[in-house]
Order: sequence, then structure tokens, then C-alpha cells
Amino acid sequence: MPAEYHIDKKSNAVFSKAWGTLSDSDLLEHQRLITNDPAFTPDLNQLFNLMEVARIALTSEGIRLLASRDPFGMDAKRAFVIAPGAMEAFGMLRMFQIMTDEHPDELRVQFDHIGEARSWLGLPEQ
Repeated sequence: MPAEYHIDKKSNAVFSKAWGTLSDSDLLEHQRLITNDPAFTPDLNQLFNLMEVARIALTSEGIRLLASRDPFGMDAKRAFVIAPGAMEAFGMLRMFQIMTDEHPDELRVQFDHIGEARSWLGLPEQ
């Protein structure tokens, strides 16, 4: 699976990263692993680094399924970092945002720099 994560309770965040070709099954498995991790709580924020994703093989049905199973709570802030010009990734993430858009200020996909996303989440620079 071209995705990994780690939970840092001190930072109150899940740090996810994906690379290569990203499919529905990859993201659904990633979501399942996070949800079932004993360290996970819905109030954690998430920083998802997608800068190394070369190809998006997601479907609208997969995005709907991900949105319907979203384990993060309403107050969890989530930042998705994509490579500049990655319009396909941007489009799929915007679809996900719209489907989970009860609190639009809590999920942003416009980042193209990790530092900007960390700042928005209130995390220190690395």
C-alpha cells in the first residue's frame, strides 16, 4: 500500500503520507488502519502529505465511501498537501471536502507546502 501514517499524541495529530499511484482500496485501507489504531481519537488533527503521489486512481464511489466512513470528529482540523499543479488530486480532494463539508473551515486542500499546512494546524515547523 503506498500510504503510511503515525499518530503523535503530543502534537494531537495524525501524520499521513502517500506516494505512487493512489487507489480507492489504498485510501480505504489507510482509513481503516487509522480508525482501528488504539491511539486514534476523533479529535486528532491530520496532516496528509500527498506531494509524492504520481497518479490518482480514485473513483467518485470510493470518495463517497471514504467520506461516509470518515472517523475524524467535527472539530478535527485536516490539511491535505498536494504538489503544485496536481489538478486531479485537487479535484478528488475537493470532492471529498464537499461530501464531508459540515464544517468547511476544518478541512483544507489548497496547501502546496508542508510548512504552510503545519502552521494552519498549529504545529511547529520541522
